[in-house]
Amino acid sequence: MTTTIEELMESALDARRVAQNAIRVAVREARTADWSWDRISAALGGSPNGETLRRNFGGDEGGDEGGDG
Repeated sequence: MTTTIEELMESALDARRVAQNAIRVAVREARTADWSWDRISAALGGSPNGETLRRNFGGDEGGDEGGDG
């Protein structure tokens, strides 16, 4: 059986979606448990950093800083 490039790409995209969803759930649960963004970052091995996590997953947290959308 031969795997096409398209099948490999689809598998890679599926794996990426699963990983992103797992991180999203972990971040949400950690924030519910009052973990800081830096503590979550450390638990994830330091990448992404706390500021990046806050920007990507912070939602309405952080007050009225303005925003891009």
